[in-house]
Amino acid sequence: MEFQTTKRDLETVFSKIQSQVAEASLPEEADVNRLARLAQRLHQQADENWMDEAEDFSHLAGQLLNAVKKGDVEGCVMLVESLDDAQSYCHRMFRD
Repeated sequence: MEFQTTKRDLETVFSKIQSQVAEASLPEEADVNRLARLAQRLHQQADENWMDEAEDFSHLAGQLLNAVKKGDVEGCVMLVESLDDAQSYCHRMFRD
């Protein structure tokens, strides 16, 4: 059950970040920090079949946090798009 809670919380905060970026705004650092922590937790809970994808997502979330700390809006937009692609791929391939 912890996996489902982590996944739901991650999807919620990621949607909020996507909305902020869609408005050409820098995402809130607290939201991105939460995303990075949840992505790490998801990676720790990952099944062996999709562990690599979870690791990639976690890495991208960490890069997004760095971009937010630097105030790099353009980098944030690109990283959110990459995170969305990674999430979509993982859901297509490993939907539970």
